[in-house]
Amino acid sequence: MDKRGYILRGAMMTDISAIMAIEQLCFADDRFTKQQFAYLISHAKGWFYVIEYQNKIAGYISLLTNVRTHYLRIYSIAIHPEKRGMGLGQALLEQAFKTARENKIKTITLEVNICNRIAIILYKSNGFKAISIKTNYYHDGSDALYMQRHSTE
Repeated sequence: MDKRGYILRGAMMTDISAIMAIEQLCFADDRFTKQQFAYLISHAKGWFYVIEYQNKIAGYISLLTNVRTHYLRIYSIAIHPEKRGMGLGQALLEQAFKTARENKIKTITLEVNICNRIAIILYKSNGFKAISIKTNYYHDGSDALYMQRHSTE
């Protein structure tokens, strides 16, 4: 257990129910299915981590690699609404940075809803830079901000 009271570990198939509960609370339309989570945890080219707080899964991060560009993509990240503001999202981001360094991946990318100001502030404070806007990116037609960070930053 970390000194801040959480455990960060690789996700297991038995975590899917808890992950899906967080997904339901955090995302309105663009939600992953049980099958998609199973694939991300067991077959995707990348890593999937969960963060436990008080013996319950409080969040997750899915990281994918792109062999062609050699980028690490933060595919999805979510923290249970009741556990926000406790540094858990920051801990998941730090795990992404560590994973990139360990695997000699120099660039980390992500897309975030342009309306998600709190997440954008977190990403910018961690060295991510806005690169472009992807119009009509989400199911509801909203746009995404495409951001990048070099893993050495």
